[in-house]
Amino acid sequence: MKKIVAALLACALGSLAFFLVSATTEEKEVVLAPEAPPAIEKKITTAPPAESFLSVPLSISAEEAERLLGDALGNPLYNVKGQKLDDSYGESAADVLVERTGPVTVSMEDGRTCVTLPFRFESLVRWKGNILGITSSTKQEVFGGGRLRLNVKPRIDRDWMIRLDGSLSVEWKENPAITILGQKIGIARFLSSLLEERSGDLLRRAEEELNRSARLKERAREQWEKLDSPIPLTDSPRLALSVRPLAVSIPPFTAKGGVLSANLALRCLLMVSSGEPEAVSSRPPLPELSPLPPNLDPGVLVNLDAFISYGALEEFLSGRPMDPLDLPGGGSVTVEKISLFGSGEKLVAAAGISGKAPFGAPLKGKVYLAGKPVFSREEQVLRIEGVDFDEDSTRGLMRAASWVVRPLLAKEIGDALVFPLGELREKTLLSLGEAVRGRQVSDELVMDGSVGSLVLERFSLAGDGLRLSFSMGGTVSLKYTGKKEGKN
Repeated sequence: MKKIVAALLACALGSLAFFLVSATTEEKEVVLAPEAPPAIEKKITTAPPAESFLSVPLSISAEEAERLLGDALGNPLYNVKGQKLDDSYGESAADVLVERTGPVTVSMEDGRTCVTLPFRFESLVRWKGNILGITSSTKQEVFGGGRLRLNVKPRIDRDWMIRLDGSLSVEWKENPAITILGQKIGIARFLSSLLEERSGDLLRRAEEELNRSARLKERAREQWEKLDSPIPLTDSPRLALSVRPLAVSIPPFTAKGGVLSANLALRCLLMVSSGEPEAVSSRPPLPELSPLPPNLDPGVLVNLDAFISYGALEEFLSGRPMDPLDLPGGGSVTVEKISLFGSGEKLVAAAGISGKAPFGAPLKGKVYLAGKPVFSREEQVLRIEGVDFDEDSTRGLMRAASWVVRPLLAKEIGDALVFPLGELREKTLLSLGEAVRGRQVSDELVMDGSVGSLVLERFSLAGDGLRLSFSMGGTVSLKYTGKKEGKN
């Protein structure tokens, strides 16, 4: 036992003597230059981003349709001269004037849109023929009135033009007739046929007014081109949201509860990227409007791909410099700069350090620490877990007698490698929400809605940065206000 105690005491005294000598001797600075872990290839094949889908209800109320059609269907509704009527009883022709006598009324129920116009007409009818062997001729003025009914099926064609497919029927207050040789001959059927044949003229006039007011293609093209303008999200790191539209579709209109509606569907790719957004080499032109099946639920289904470069993350870290790390027993280490890259499934931090550990030589240079990225849904942060020095960096620290630095510095750098994504999430939600909430698309068209959820589905390390994929949900609608901006 005495021999063992003596041996331990001798070792302790020897170590103390070594440290005392070391402390009084100027030591040469140790430069750390371990070999870097293998980085992920710069060019890596990634799956194309998932398409996003926005189904936007576009609607117009019966009241607004009445106002628009009232402007379109002004007087005279018809004014024709020398219109041939019927040759059954001889030769006949008429000058016909039809005028609207009251407001247009529109009903939208049970999938049908009906437009009703009260009207009056006056006609100068000229007839000559033979009745019961008696040759006769007459010229008479005929007056009357009733209601015109247009049963309309609106649609938007592939060239973004509003089309009104429909038919016309006539309700007479009193059947018009002319008197020949003391006999009344009804001409309601002839006049009704005339008005029905010319119903296309009324529908075309209504189409022209609706298209002049709506200017759908012009406004759609403006909004389409604006989608290419990146939306800034955060300053640190600098991130911007880009939208790449792909196609626009629309199903048939439905009429129910006094509202005519259809769901405009936009397919696009959404991308959040750091730094300056890539220039768009060629913008796709506004596409033709393609058909969609009916009964499409409105809403937003967004698949958002985000790319954050390692440079942007390094810029984020540089804005939060680490304090010098004081070591137990004296000495300190300063982390001067951190650069990042991916290696396998781990994120590697290349840290430039300088300082001196207790009883060790001064040291400076670069060390490599690696850990596994993990996303916390609760905290909305991306942190690096299990951060530790790679083998070559560990050997360098041991050679410099700076082994005490290893656990403390690994913890300090690991604590710094926390990247909050909550701000990115909130700014993205805010930007997309502002894009659809109360947005004045045109003088009389307002977009409204909300974007309520944004969930990180997956992320991965690439050669040039982090790639993240989010999914999002919400609702959007378009409302025709009938009021020009700035007017009541």
